[in-house]
Amino acid sequence: MLFWLCGLAVALLTGVAVSAYLWWIRRRKDEIAAGLHALSGLRWREFSRLVLSALERRGMVVVAAAPDETRDPRGIFPLTRDGQSWLLSCKHGSAYRIGAAPVEELAASVRLGNAAGGILATEGQLEQEGRVAAQGHNIEVLDGPHLWDELAPLVETDLREQIVGQAAARAKRHIAIGWLGSVTLGALVATALANAGLDTGDSAATAPATAQKPAATAATDVVAYHEPTEAELQEQRLAVSRALSGTPGVVRGVWQTRLTLVVDYQGDETEVWPRICQQVELYPALRTVRVQLNPPAGSGEPVRWRQCKTI
Repeated sequence: MLFWLCGLAVALLTGVAVSAYLWWIRRRKDEIAAGLHALSGLRWREFSRLVLSALERRGMVVVAAAPDETRDPRGIFPLTRDGQSWLLSCKHGSAYRIGAAPVEELAASVRLGNAAGGILATEGQLEQEGRVAAQGHNIEVLDGPHLWDELAPLVETDLREQIVGQAAARAKRHIAIGWLGSVTLGALVATALANAGLDTGDSAATAPATAQKPAATAATDVVAYHEPTEAELQEQRLAVSRALSGTPGVVRGVWQTRLTLVVDYQGDETEVWPRICQQVELYPALRTVRVQLNPPAGSGEPVRWRQCKTI
């Protein structure tokens, strides 16, 4: 049956192409986006320490100690490597869009300090004018994906595994949906070819009805799946925060980032934790978020990071 072979070929080619894109390209983009959001939720001091640690892995040596929390977050860190001086500037926050001005500012410090060059690190994005300025002043820019590649090995293991795991789980769900769509497309192609009379005999007359059944089933499955929009996720996060405010033993629950829920609690953690998960697990898209448990002040208990559901 020629039309069935054509439909199968279309389904296979489409499914393989969609799977390759979702796993090798889209999955990495999702991982990078989630990683940068997690980095933007850190304090500036924590972020700058991660960057300094990454540069030390390159062989650079920090000349001055990292600043405390009160230091101006636009401060510049002096470094050395192979007897040459370098300067690091950290622009903390994913909303940054770096133009020429911050690059020129760092370049001026490089000239005044007689340094070999500078490094500008940000979770944001360097615009074209900034890239041109950086090339003209020997300024290396670690932004977006480049920054995540540098810092990912230094991020807390649990958080890194959560980010990577969620990106992989999302890719697998979308790959499954992609294969359903590919099967639907292949069935439609086979049906169209059969109706065009490219096959002969009784099989040509019965094939359209046979091909339409899996197509309809696959289409129904695709429609039934619903991925929450960002607006819906925001409403769900607000609902969890409101519910936790009235939960016994919970002082408050606030979202530090899209992936991290910070909960201040009182009393016994073993009694409070199931109540927290009860609220979080009402929303499937939030079941794997990272929960930071802050103990009562003066209790001596450490801050803990837990997860209601694992992937």
